[in-house]
Formats: sequence, C-alpha cells, structure tokens
Amino acid sequence: LSGGQQQRVALARALMTRPSALLLDEPLSALDPFLRLRVRAELKRLQGELGITFVHVTHSQDEALALADLVIVMNRGQIEQAGPARAVFDAPRTEFVARFIGGHNVLQDGAGRFAIRSDRLTLGSADEGLAATVTAVEYLGAQVSVTLRTDTDEPLTVMLGDRVFFDAPINPGDAVRVGWQPEDAHRLAA
Repeated sequence: LSGGQQQRVALARALMTRPSALLLDEPLSALDPFLRLRVRAELKRLQGELGITFVHVTHSQDEALALADLVIVMNRGQIEQAGPARAVFDAPRTEFVARFIGGHNVLQDGAGRFAIRSDRLTLGSADEGLAATVTAVEYLGAQVSVTLRTDTDEPLTVMLGDRVFFDAPINPGDAVRVGWQPEDAHRLAA
C-alpha cells in the first residue's frame, strides 16, 4: 500500500470502534505534498461528518491552521497560546508564537517588540518606511517571498502577490523601504 492508503486504512481501523475522540499524531507527515492536501481535506470532512473530537498533533503550521477549530501552541511543555486558528495567527501573544506559527516578522521599537504579518508589509522606494536591503527573492507561484535585512540588521520577510511583485520587480542588493499600517502591528508580551 502507498503511504496515503496506509494512512486511510489506519484511520478506518481507528474509526471502526466509534471513539468519542481520536488522537492523530503527525498523520500527514509521510505524505507527498499533493496527497497531504487530499488527506487533510478528507480528515476535515470526516471530523465534520462524524462530529467527534480530533486531537491532531502536528509541527506543520499550515496543517494546524487548515484543520483546527482550536490551536494550542506549546513551548517546552507549556501552553504558550491557545485559541481559534485565526486569532492565534492574526495576533500571536509572544515572540515564540509569532515565529513558530510563521508568517510574521518581529521588530523592536522604543516601546518594545511587536509582530507584523509578512503579507501586511509593503515595499517602496520612497523616503517613508524602514530602510532595508533585499537579500533574496523566491517565486512561490501566487506569491513572491522577499527576504530583507534592515539597516539595524534585523531580518524581514515580505510576502507579495505575484502581480504586485512583477509590476515592480526588485532584486537582491536593491535598497527598499518597508511600510505597514499601524493597526497591522501588535505588541508582544515580554
């Protein structure tokens, strides 16, 4: 049997006992990306149809966000943050959660550390914004990941839609200005 078939057989075997809860420990980790998406959708459908609790342990942030009603981020055996997937992703409470859940940049200003989603940053060449230098550009299909280093040597990642990027492409070594809306930045607990 293929990896996907083995996963489905194991799931069917577990569901035959009609459990009130199901523990899934990294159930998608051995699957190729295409099959992982299909099995993930199947798990979501099964959970909804059966109405039972799935405790899904994963190190994949995408998997957790796609499947979870409640996300719990643990750090050294302690709960760092728990809440609905969107709330945890949009407003991580700590630097650990912001970095672990992914998609965020952590910056420092006079009032302390704050996080801002990489898809909420904008790039420009005007005098406004944080000065940075492009260190890498990675085309990801619908998005382009632009890695930067600020003048204060902080790393940043900006996720741009492919059309936005290709309307004004930039290259490693280019000087840019990074901006954001104040409401998109949120303070992190110490």
